[in-house]
This record gives sequence, C-alpha cells and structure tokens, in this order.
Amino acid sequence: MPRHLRFLLFLALTFCAYAQTNVGRISGTITDATGAVVPDCRVSATNLQTGLTQTVSSENSGFFTFPSLTAGSYRVTAEKTGFRAAEVPSVTLDAASQRVVDFKLEVGELSQSVAVAATAELVQTSSGDVSHVITGSQVSELALNGRNYAQLLRLIPGVMATSTNPFTMNLATDTQRINGIRANSIYFNVDGAENMDNGANSNSIINPNVDAIAEIKILTSSYAAEFGGRSGGIVNVVTKSGSRDFHGSLFEFVRNDQFDARSFFAQKVDPLRFNDFGVTLGGPAFIPKVWNTDKNSLFFFVSEEWKYIHQGQTRVGTVPTLQERNGDFRGSSLPAPVDPSTGMLFPNGLVPATRFSYNGPLLLKPYPLPNFAGPGGNYSFTGISRTDTREDLLRFDYIPSSKTQIMYRWTHDTWNIFDPFQGSALGIVPGGRPRPGYSTVGSISHTFSPTTLNYFSFSVMHNRIHGLPQNGIIARDNLGLNFPGIYHAATASGPGPDLTLSGFTGYTLGDFIHNFNVTFQWRDDFTRVVGPHTLKFGAQITRSRKDENLKPSINGSVTFNVSAKNTTRNVVADALLGNYQNYSEALQDADWWSRYTQYEFYGQDSWKVSRNLSLEIGLRYNIIGPVYSALGNYSTFVPARFNPALAPPVNPRDGSLGASGDPYNGLVILGDNFPEAAKGRVPAASDPSLQRLFAGYPKSGLDIDWLDFGPRFGFAYDPFGHGKSSIRGGFGMFYDQYRTGYPSAMAGNPPFNTTVNLYDGNIDNPAGGTATRFPSNLNGILSPHMRSPMITSFNFGLQHELPGAVVLDVGYVGNLGRHLVRQLNINQLPAGTRLNPPNSSINVNALRPYPGYANITLLDNSDNSNYNSLQVAVNRRMHSGLSFGLSYTFSKTLDTAGGTDNRVGIPQDSYNDRADYGLSDIHRAHVLNFNYIYALAFFKKNTNPVLKNALAGWNIEGVTSFQSGAPNSVVVPVDVARIGATSSRASVIADPNLSNDQRTLARWFNTEAFLAPELMVQGQFGNSGRDILIGPGFSQWDVSLLKNFLVKEKTKFEFRAESFNVFNHPSFTGINTTVHFDAAGKPSQGYGAVNASGPGRVMELALKMLF
Repeated sequence: MPRHLRFLLFLALTFCAYAQTNVGRISGTITDATGAVVPDCRVSATNLQTGLTQTVSSENSGFFTFPSLTAGSYRVTAEKTGFRAAEVPSVTLDAASQRVVDFKLEVGELSQSVAVAATAELVQTSSGDVSHVITGSQVSELALNGRNYAQLLRLIPGVMATSTNPFTMNLATDTQRINGIRANSIYFNVDGAENMDNGANSNSIINPNVDAIAEIKILTSSYAAEFGGRSGGIVNVVTKSGSRDFHGSLFEFVRNDQFDARSFFAQKVDPLRFNDFGVTLGGPAFIPKVWNTDKNSLFFFVSEEWKYIHQGQTRVGTVPTLQERNGDFRGSSLPAPVDPSTGMLFPNGLVPATRFSYNGPLLLKPYPLPNFAGPGGNYSFTGISRTDTREDLLRFDYIPSSKTQIMYRWTHDTWNIFDPFQGSALGIVPGGRPRPGYSTVGSISHTFSPTTLNYFSFSVMHNRIHGLPQNGIIARDNLGLNFPGIYHAATASGPGPDLTLSGFTGYTLGDFIHNFNVTFQWRDDFTRVVGPHTLKFGAQITRSRKDENLKPSINGSVTFNVSAKNTTRNVVADALLGNYQNYSEALQDADWWSRYTQYEFYGQDSWKVSRNLSLEIGLRYNIIGPVYSALGNYSTFVPARFNPALAPPVNPRDGSLGASGDPYNGLVILGDNFPEAAKGRVPAASDPSLQRLFAGYPKSGLDIDWLDFGPRFGFAYDPFGHGKSSIRGGFGMFYDQYRTGYPSAMAGNPPFNTTVNLYDGNIDNPAGGTATRFPSNLNGILSPHMRSPMITSFNFGLQHELPGAVVLDVGYVGNLGRHLVRQLNINQLPAGTRLNPPNSSINVNALRPYPGYANITLLDNSDNSNYNSLQVAVNRRMHSGLSFGLSYTFSKTLDTAGGTDNRVGIPQDSYNDRADYGLSDIHRAHVLNFNYIYALAFFKKNTNPVLKNALAGWNIEGVTSFQSGAPNSVVVPVDVARIGATSSRASVIADPNLSNDQRTLARWFNTEAFLAPELMVQGQFGNSGRDILIGPGFSQWDVSLLKNFLVKEKTKFEFRAESFNVFNHPSFTGINTTVHFDAAGKPSQGYGAVNASGPGRVMELALKMLF
C-alpha cells in the first residue's frame, strides 16, 4: 500500500475506537394477557443519562432486541395500537452483558401507560458465560487499600489474590488469578482499549481514578466469540460519562503511620504518609440559547487525581568497619590477610597503606560505617520511597443524531518513583524512574437500520520509563577513580563500577532501565438481526512495539573474592590492594526492539431458540504473529547444529575454555540478515564474519501457528418461563500471545553479548587481568515449533432469584491449559553424573551435554494445567439501603510449571519435568469474600432537620476475606542428585501437613517427615513432590464507616473512616522450608517456623464532596 494511503487510513482510524466490551444488549418477548405473542410492536430504549432513544419492532415471534446499547440506565417502553403502553422505568445495562425485559400487554388505549406490566430480569436467561459486574457504588464506596480498582476483582468467585498487602502504589496487575490461570493471561481494558504493558503482561499503562469508574465488567469463562485478546479472562473498566445534569466530586484521602499497627514480626511501624486527592466533573457541553440548548448532543467528563505516598522501609546490610578499611584486621572476624607476593601473613594483621592500590580503597568509599549490632548485618537503614502520581482524564460523548454516537477518551498518567534501594540495600545508590503513560480511545457507532449497525475502533496506549541515578557520589570523578576502562575512558563522568565484595552487601551504580512501549489496536464489529438471530462478525488487529535495554555493565563491574589467584584470603584486604577476582565491562548497552502483529476474526450467532432457550454459537480465529526484534539481534541455540568436534576444550579443574573450537557452536542468528536499524546500535552487525550464523530461520525463531481456532458455545434455559431461574453452561477455547519479554534474553546471547571478562588482575589496570573464557549461559532459547498457549474452559450452573432482589448463582467452572510456556535446562547434567570418581572432582561445565556452554534455558510449551472448581455467588444490588455480595470458591489447580509467571521456574530434573506435576503455586483450595454496603436507618425519619442531618446518614461498608494457604516445596541445601546444583527437593517419609490444633508458629509442619540430606539416596532427586506443603491461610476484615451531610438537594459531604485489617489479625505469609538438622539429628531452630506476615492494621480518613 502506498505510504500516503497508509497515512490517510491511519487518520481515518484515529477517530474511531470503542470495543464491544463497552456495550450490552437488551432483548425480550412481547405477549398479550393470554400468552400469545405480539408481533410488530414498537419498543423504545431511552438512555436516562443522555436522552438518546433507539427504537425497534418485535418480530413475528414477539421477540425484540437492541443488539448494541452503551452501558447505562434505560427506560424501556412497548407500544402497539389496541394495547396499553407498557414501561420499565429503569433497566441497568452493564458493559458486555445481556438483560431480558419481557412485556405482557393489556388491552386498552395506547395513551394508557402501565409501568408495572413488565419486569427486568435479575437472572441471566440469555447467555451461558460466566461474568460478573462490580457496580459503580461498589467501586466508589468499598474500602480500597491504596485506592486501586484491581483489588475489587477478589469480590467475584474464581479469583484468588497472591498478595496479602494490596497497598502497592504501582501498576502491577499480577496479584490476581482468575480460575487458576496465570496472571499475565488476564486481558485488562479501559473502555474497551487494551491497558497492558506487553513486556510482562503484568503491568497496566494507566490506573484510572476510582471516582472516574462507572463499573467494572469481568468475563471469566466461556464468553462469546466477540471477546478475545487473552485466555485468562477479560477485565474491562468503564469510565464515567457526562449526562444532561452536572455531577462531580471533590475528595481527599489521608493516611499516617501514627494510626497504624506494626506487623507481627516487625519491631516498629515504618514511616508512612499517603495523600490522595482530586476532582471529577461531568455534564453537558452547550452554549445557552445558541447551541445544544436541549443538552442532549455533547457531554463531557473530566477527572484529575494526585497521589503521594512516602513510605519507609528498613533494610539491614553488612559493611566493612573503619578499622578494616584502614587495613587493620586485628580483632576482625575476617581471616588474617596474607601477602600475595610472599604467601606470608602480613605482620600483626596490618596491611601497610603503602601497599594499597590507588583505586581499590576508593571503591569502599560509598560504604557507610556500621551503625547496628543485630542479626543479619552491621548496618541498618530506613529509606523513604516516594511514588508521586498525577492522572488527567478527559472524555467526550457526542450524539449528532439518533443513529450515530461518537466517544473519545484521553488519559495521561505520570508516575515519579524514587527508590532509596535502587542500587543497594544500604541506601547509598537511590534511583528515580519517571514513567508517563498514555491511553487514548475514540469511537464511532452507526445504526443503518433497527436491525443493522456497526462499530469501528482504534486505540493507542504507550508508556516510557527512563531510570536516573539520584546520588552524585556514584560518578567516577566524584569517587576519584582514575583506572582506565577497557572500552571507556577513565575520565568519564558516568557512574563508577558495580561492586561485589564477597560476604558484604554490594552496590550497583549503572543499573538503569530505559523503555518505550506502544500498542495500536483496530477493531470492527458488524451486527445484523435476522428474526431470532443476532449475528455478529468482526476483526481486531493489534500492533505492538516495545524498546528496552538489557542493562549490561557499561560502567564496569568488579568482584573481590578469595577464590582469586592473587588473593590475600581476606576480601577487604583484596579490595585495598585492588586485587580483583573478576572485572567485566560491556562495550555498550544492549537494546531489544520487540515487534508483533496479531490478527483476530470472529463470527457468532445469538439465537433466541424459544422464549425459554437461548444459544450463543461462535468461532474466533487468531493469527498470532510471533515476537521478533527490529534490530535483528536475537540468537538461539539449535542442538542439531551443534558439532561436538568443534566444541572448545573445557578445563576439568576450573571449567575455563581453551582457545580452540568454535565459540558460536550451534548458534544461529534469527532472520536472513541484519536490518538497517542495527547498524551503529548492534556491534555484531558490523562484523562480516558473523554472516555465517544466519541460516534462514524466521526472524522470530518461531513458526506461525495457523491452527488457533477458538469455538465458543453457550446456552441459557429458563425452565419455568418466569425469568427467575436459569440453567446455564458453556464451552470455549482461548489463545494467548507470548509476552514480548520472552525472547528479549536472546539479545544477550553470543554474539551480541559485548561484555569482556578479565580475571585475577588489579583494578588500577583492569586490562592486565587474564582474559580467561568461561562457558556462558544461553537464555530465551525457543523451540521453533511452539504452539500458541491455549485454555479450554467449560462451565455449568444454576441461577435463581430469591426474595429481596437476591440472586443465587451456583456452578461448576473448569479449564484445561495446554501448550503453556515453561523453562527447561537442556544442558543440565543427568542425575548421578558427579556421584563417583573421577566425575566427582571434575568441574560441572566439563561434563555438560553441550560443552562450551553453561546452562541453556529453553522456552517451550510443554506445560499443562487443569482447574476444577465449585463457585457460589450470592448478590443483592442496592435495595432498601442494603447491597451485598458473597463469593465462595472451592477449587484445585494442578500443573507442572507453576502459575506465577509465564517464564516459570526450571524443573529440578529437566529430563523428567512430569515429576513436577502437582499443586500449582497459585492453588488456593478455599476462597471466601463478603462485601456489603448498608445505609443505617437511624434517624432517617426524624422531622427535625438539624437533628436528622447530624445523626442520620451513617453507612457501614466493608470487605471480609478468607483464603487457604499457598503450597510450598521443601528443599535441602545440598546437591543430593550430584548434578552441580545448590539444592534439591527433600525426601519425604510421612505426611508433612499437621492438623490445625498441632500447628504452632515454631512448627507449622511436621519437620521430621523429611530426611536429613545425608540420609537421602545420593545421586537421585528427593522423592517429595512439588508444592506438597500447605502454608498459612489469610483472613482480613476491611471496614469503612461514613457519614453523609446533606447540604442541599443532590449536594452532600461524605466523611469516611476506613480501617484495613481492622482487628489487627496477623496473616502469615512465609515459612522456612529448607531442611536443616543439628548434629544430634534434631530439627534445627527456625526450620519449619513461620517467618513472615502481612501488614498490621492501617487507618485512613477521607472527606468527599458529591454533587
């Protein structure tokens, strides 16, 4: 396509965007008093906020449908000559939902209106999906720790929270799991526009102001073919819009550590200051007596919010003493230093200052002096982290005619983050990360006829991160360093080198991220109503770009370790003399520019088979373009191309590599050649000798999976025909895009790793070290024939309306995960390799299957999972001053790789990953949540206005949560399998789980159920399964008490006092699962003990003005 046409198409598309997740459907059947259907009846739906009216006619079957209405409240009327007009005054239509409104018309004059002749059903009788709505009142009224809407997901069944401390001022979305599926498979949207940083799929781009949210719609299982994007559920936030009346709010929330309680194991409460304040305003845009005078054409909504959180955290580290830094080791806990030139001890433990190198002591300069004499170190520091945010949100809704609607929403989030521990737990290298994020979405919808309409959509979201040092002491010239770099001049004013001082807390001076991420999304949805069939066809295109650096040590990295050949056997003395064990330095930062394009197409039929039965039948087809680098700097390892004859010789003593052999044995560079963008950015692109590594592999390393067909089916059956009961079920297949962070590690593989490593030299002249080559790790290696990760979900359940507007929903929900991503180390030693001589004394790298390399981490999709659950929900929308919701889930989640992240842990035995099949780390057997909003009736009817305003208007609201404990694996800190590892799962001889009455904080599980390492069978892995031990559960009560002060009609002040964990009940989060026995064969102190807990009670005060 010519460039100018692409540009015009882009301009056209930028005016259009609004995914179908923001609309819903109202349908029903019209009958007369005898039950006979009434065809050709005029039915109107009027939006109560904007006044827009849409009209359809009932079919010969009496069936009518409004296939695509914007979420909101509607007045629905039915009119036909010879019958009285019937009306339902208010029907709440949620996003991505279906409401049934049936009419029974009475004979009479059309002018006679009957407002009670029809009912809007609370029970879902037209769809078989599993979906839930968090209403606007729940969003704005319930206590939210940190005012983050994502916490509200826990209110619905099937959702499990992995964190006991939701007060995190960040954009993370990975603290929730839906139906046992990995968190980065959840598809977060705002107004139908994607809201995910696609590097990890676990952070959002914007975090909408809670007071700007109209509702949250969550689709969890077997949803219709029109919904796609990810396999783990859809969370769509719908922002508020303007209406014909002005409405808005002013608010401020305040928190101070003086009102908080310490957590169970903490010695004190860390400092905290939290302020969240802002304003919202919505209404009609008009010019009196000139334009839009009836206030029903253009509406606006604007929101401004500022959040400031300054939160303290105490960390402990280990630093050299002043005496040790002066070379005096008399009385030091460190070994007496040896003169490396003579092999004799320095006299009296004193290293003469005349022997100090110039640069070595300067590397110790950033260290503070000891100030602490407690466990874990000799230096304690309380740092204050700061996260200051501002959000600007603007939305317009324009209705030029009854057939066309246009919406535009723009959001800008600015995050300024200060981390006192960016480069070290000592607090000496703080860092800042300004991070602006943008999301914009527009929409245009057009109704061609009452039975034909179309949505066309486009959205853009992007963010940028630029890490910055916040302390000038880290600069080379400020430190006084003058050693010449390998690639960089000694006079550079950039950061000094990173330092690793064995046995002490190190620091990192050059670890600063740079990131740019942008996603474009196009979508079109076409709807046609044909009798009882509502047909939908559509497509969605997603184009993603993410540029990020791998943060190699351009500034250099120095390691002092007593394993060096020129060591004093005292690591601080080594630093004073400047005798390093390793010095490394990268030529330049390594960037990865990931790109992918995803195409999705669907067709579906919502079929009203009869008054009692509805079917949803559809198919979604995905073409998921694999992720590639626009710099062409991904290299992968192909076992079939590895030639043992070309492998470099490996020193059996220390694992170092000889000079001969092919350093790129088995490696290929993806693609056909380096793109133009690589020149000047990728040093390897300028090396003609590397052309031999191109072998015609796809630039992504993966073949496109052309078989991603996702059938969807759902049914809803009303057995009695009164709309108060429903039997529902469904089935669906859903696919995932690999997150762009997967292949990024390949940009650090040879030949793109430009880092030089030198050993056993002196820091005053780093280049004088020995350029010994050691095997490198290969990361991110992809299996070329990987299938797209897939979730097959299914559900069956019953819904019934109980007295008091209460709906009971009971059902089975399950899914099967196939082709899920996991890691394998294909260069792991088989069990028992180093059990017997001569292998027991040979370096691990000399025994590997692919000599010349260390670990080779393969990403493949061999993981499977299954989830089965009983889910119960009891909900009552606000009625007579009371709303509540109860959700309960009894479930079991099994897998082989875990569910914490798509790049999950490597199995202990990569040659038998099925041995890791067991409870997933996201398994929680029981989850119970209860939320409530109750307007207390005290003094409401008091006739004294002063007394009424003072004593009435009290609400109590809250969320109560109970959750089973997380599974844990028990390990021994020994290489029992003799493969060169540092640990292995333990061997079990009895049930380790104790009953509740046997558990104590000092002995949570049966520690004697596991063998001591020396009693285990050597050369084999332990026989205990993964995640066989259940940890402590979680319980918490969050409560709000608020008082409304009525100023005048539609204007009130609201005072809120909120408490999170109001009863200060400790929720324990960690246990020591490392097997350790003392010399007498008894479990050592601490082994099996609870060692971590969630936060204590937190108080918050707020004042709001609502109008």
